[in-house]
Amino acid sequence: KLDLNRKPGHDSKHGPKVVLFSCMINNLLEVNLIDEYFKPDLAILMDWMDDGELKKDWSLKRKTEDMWKPWMQFGNTIEKVEEVEKNTDVYSLRKRPVICSYRRVIPTLGQQMPLKQFPFDKLNLDAEIQFGWTTKELKIVAGEMEIDPKIRQLNEYVLIDHRIIVREHKYQYFTCYDDSSDPYPEVVMRLTLARNPWYYIMRLVMPQLLLSFMALTTFQVPAEEVVDRFSVSGTIVLSEIALYFIAVQMLPRVPYVMRIDL
Repeated sequence: KLDLNRKPGHDSKHGPKVVLFSCMINNLLEVNLIDEYFKPDLAILMDWMDDGELKKDWSLKRKTEDMWKPWMQFGNTIEKVEEVEKNTDVYSLRKRPVICSYRRVIPTLGQQMPLKQFPFDKLNLDAEIQFGWTTKELKIVAGEMEIDPKIRQLNEYVLIDHRIIVREHKYQYFTCYDDSSDPYPEVVMRLTLARNPWYYIMRLVMPQLLLSFMALTTFQVPAEEVVDRFSVSGTIVLSEIALYFIAVQMLPRVPYVMRIDL
């Protein structure tokens, strides 16, 4: 029986186990600017060559529960990860067995979202995945990152970049083995979104500019017509107050000044 808890490179003579990491972003279900989290629909695909676990008489129908799989977890999740689909299979590549692990998950991930440049800001949405083996035992290779077409043009955002970043990280609070002081591999699936500012420009900025120009009309009223001047100025002030209450409902409630406030 296979020891699923052993190090992945324990019996290998070729260095660490190499795992190809690919993913697809099916949808972006929610982006919460105030509570600073987002909820993507992710499909994760990992492929790795077998190092002797599978014998020649193993077939594709053999139960995959006995196979070693890269243990992984989301590093920035704030709720329990919802797992939609999970599957492991084996296929042949150049007469060598390759194990393929597929997982579709919907996590709720925390992410800092600075809004000082709002509504001309850009957001980096990172899904951080950590693995339970060190870089000496497990090597992650970045594969393809596919994006569903509906994400490329969202209502409020425009996708300008997407990439898979493989990096190393040392954890002072988490080690897989007692004698391990090596860094652990970490994968970051990053979506870079740019906000479409025209919604706020047409509904907040342009009315504000129009009211500012209308304030100049008070100089067209004769100086002796004091009541009429106050009437025009008062109407503009009331319009500004009404626009302010509308803006409060539309803008994110943050404790600092944003670009649109200026």
